[in-house]
Amino acid sequence: MITMNQNALFQTTVRCKISEAKIKKYSRDSQVRQLKDERYSLYLRFKQNRIQGAWFFMEYKNGKQKSHRLGQYPNLSAAHAFTVLQNLVADLSTGSRSSTNEFQTIDELLIWNLDREIRSEQLSKERLVMLKSITEGHLIPNLHGTSINGLQHKDIESLLMKPLREKHYSISYMRVIFQALKTAFTKALKLRLLTYNPLNNMIFTDFVSTPIDVKGCKVRPSDIPNILEQIQNADPFARILSLFMLTHGTRIGETRKAKWRHICFKTKRWTIPKHNTKTKKEMTYPLSDEMVLLLQSFKQWQLDHYYQGNNVFPNSKYDKAPIHRGTASDFVKSVSKGEWTAHDLRKLARTVWADIGIDYLVAETLLNHAKGKLDQAYIHTHIEFQKSEALNRYHLWLKKSCCNCLSPVFQK
Repeated sequence: MITMNQNALFQTTVRCKISEAKIKKYSRDSQVRQLKDERYSLYLRFKQNRIQGAWFFMEYKNGKQKSHRLGQYPNLSAAHAFTVLQNLVADLSTGSRSSTNEFQTIDELLIWNLDREIRSEQLSKERLVMLKSITEGHLIPNLHGTSINGLQHKDIESLLMKPLREKHYSISYMRVIFQALKTAFTKALKLRLLTYNPLNNMIFTDFVSTPIDVKGCKVRPSDIPNILEQIQNADPFARILSLFMLTHGTRIGETRKAKWRHICFKTKRWTIPKHNTKTKKEMTYPLSDEMVLLLQSFKQWQLDHYYQGNNVFPNSKYDKAPIHRGTASDFVKSVSKGEWTAHDLRKLARTVWADIGIDYLVAETLLNHAKGKLDQAYIHTHIEFQKSEALNRYHLWLKKSCCNCLSPVFQK
């Protein structure tokens, strides 16, 4: 009796450029046992149900063949399989291999990321507080226990994005939360703590298609006389803080940390160290003659009130630290009565600079926005004089709107 080989008519291996489309096509053909990528020694072997499979990489070395299992399909998609393969090949070339994820669930990854950022001390205190709030207030509660392996769009939608929408968070805040999650995955992948990043092909607009509205400025140049009058009548600390931001276009976080040692009356310069700026680049502002007189008078006012420390805006008479972010915001609110914010002063300054003809690049430099390499080269050779000229012209414009706005006289 002759026994026929049951697999004789089977096309067990198909060579192709493996993709999701090819996998779908050949999963319907029961004669195909596995796919072999024609570019790499990568195989996808179908399971009996034809819906699932397993990824393998065949290593040929010193005349021997060794199989490395990468993961299961569809948990590990075709696109991600090539990312895992690249990491594996790099590890094999150095003699090391991390074949499994360091983290099994998303919350494990998020706890590691937050702890790493706290220990590295690379983020500013404000950004670290925000990351901690996002991680512990939104990401971990919503994604607790969710497996990294097999994470898909539908999981992020149902577990994270939908709850955020139901709580009526703004689209811009939802994007910040989503980007914090993506950043954590990206860092873990770069450090080889993950074999692949399931969020690599996910973008925010996959979940939210509504465009983010750009917040307009609550005030206009025509409002400046009233704003200057409000500032002029404010408490000395609130007055100088608000005036600093309006006259130089600085951020509230950069302004509240100003120190007297960073202000030189002889050279008429105010320097913001790089560790206090959002861009992590040192920023220098020329001081007009009026600002020099005003700041000298303010420093004397502090001395008269028994403060001899280094902080322009001290948190206490003991001079341990500058005022907190919340206190600085309260100062601004006490001046504006809630009609405008610190950021509105920054926007207002930028609008006026455009109106009075200040060069775009000069204005962007004064705002301390990040710039390209070409712009940076131009700035180093041409910009310092133009910054001084621009601020002098702007301060003259402010004085025409309110002649006493830079008066060096303080309330007793």
